[in-house]
Amino acid sequence: MSFWVSMLLLLCAIAGSCLPSGLASSVDVCDHHDEFEVFRCGIDRKCPPFLYPRPPTEVDGDLLDRLMDSHNHGNAYTSILFYSPWCPFSSLVRPKFEALSSMFPHIGHLVVEQSQALPSVFSRYGIHSLPSILMVNQTLKMRYIGPKDLASLIQFYQHTTGKT
Repeated sequence: MSFWVSMLLLLCAIAGSCLPSGLASSVDVCDHHDEFEVFRCGIDRKCPPFLYPRPPTEVDGDLLDRLMDSHNHGNAYTSILFYSPWCPFSSLVRPKFEALSSMFPHIGHLVVEQSQALPSVFSRYGIHSLPSILMVNQTLKMRYIGPKDLASLIQFYQHTTGKT
């Protein structure tokens, strides 16, 4: 009889460990002081990671130039984040840019880290401060100027591309 009790306890332990995190634990790890973190945590809780589109592609200056030179396929948009890992403002914008990549999968998303590109690349794209977001297509090159909160960035994407 104790064999069956042991098996039942083992089965319960295994089943409990397989529950989604929202059911297995009531501990909330979201930072409710930051609107973006609340948004991201909500998405993470509801959507399994395999549903997320690809994250932004990290490129160096040479690859960025090659991609932009071959960027003559209609009105497809590409958004580029120029950032520096040591910059606290960049580290706040980077996860928001990754969220934008998921929210706007029809837009290509590239990330250029400061040390991976020559200063001439930043100058060529009109980037004089970090972080900077640039939206480009075949006929447009628009740099985002404004607050770096998620709602403002979404509005910029929608206004620039005309899509929601």
